Amino acid sequence: MRELRIDPITNDVVIFATDRLKRPLDTIDVPNDEEETNEYDEGCPFCKGNEAYATDTLFEIKGDEGWLVKSIYNKFPIIDDLARDIYGIHEVMIESNKHNSSFYNMNQKEFEDVFFMYRNRFKDLSKDDKVEYVSIFKNFLRKAGASLMHPHAQILSMSFIPPEITNELLVSKEYYDSNKSSLYNDLVENEISLNKRVVYNGDAFLVIIPYATKYSGEVRVIFKDNIKFDELTDNNVKEISMIFEKLFKKLYNINGYMPFNLCIHTHPTKIETKSYFNVHMHIIPRKYNLGGFELGTNMYVSSMNPEELTKKLKFD
Repeated sequence: MRELRIDPITNDVVIFATDRLKRPLDTIDVPNDEEETNEYDEGCPFCKGNEAYATDTLFEIKGDEGWLVKSIYNKFPIIDDLARDIYGIHEVMIESNKHNSSFYNMNQKEFEDVFFMYRNRFKDLSKDDKVEYVSIFKNFLRKAGASLMHPHAQILSMSFIPPEITNELLVSKEYYDSNKSSLYNDLVENEISLNKRVVYNGDAFLVIIPYATKYSGEVRVIFKDNIKFDELTDNNVKEISMIFEKLFKKLYNINGYMPFNLCIHTHPTKIETKSYFNVHMHIIPRKYNLGGFELGTNMYVSSMNPEELTKKLKFD
């Protein structure tokens, strides 16, 4: 299969070359993150019982035996509230008190606690007058950028809008001005109508394998309603938690204990973008690295057919 596609959300140019999966690979040893089996690690600052090694708790959800999830200041922030030019707050959101918990084995209730924490921290950090954007992201395993095994995500407020979001806003605003309709609403309607790449079509969310994406195997979750992330209702949280439980079990069956990144693209805090921009999530398996062609041309090569992957992940 040879095909050129353009991602409607970003205008990224993607070349599909699925026969590249057949390329011979040598047997150079690559560091591998083994599946964690221990519920507690005495050297982990995020484990329950090791609170003395972590920073102050900013938010937590408690159960009968103590905290279940909590957010703390990042000891090694990307940016902080002391800089003059790039202001922000960087938190670590600890997604479980168990060292061996992961998105691959969490149940719906555990995901609900995670998303309630995401919503709370987003809402709180968005109140700062100096903040223009709040980024939520997750690195799972070393290949995806994680420095610690314990399940955690990060949230970072910043005094500027990052380039990736600026580009998505520009693309969607140009579409809105030209077509007098929302790119995201039209995309949702079109994908549902075609039903070739729909993994799940629910009340508040559409899960698709993108028509074109620079990351092979990416799954995209699009909010159907034009709401901000902190406007998620409790029912919305229950639905997205159900989605994540089912989706990651299916991803595990296909890819195993695969490193991945989760990136949640949200509205800026200061400018009104709800008429043409929808919150969406990128779930990116880190199976392949970008090569010289991608880095040198800003074009991307994908070896995975979106329509075929949809068949494997589609909810029953």
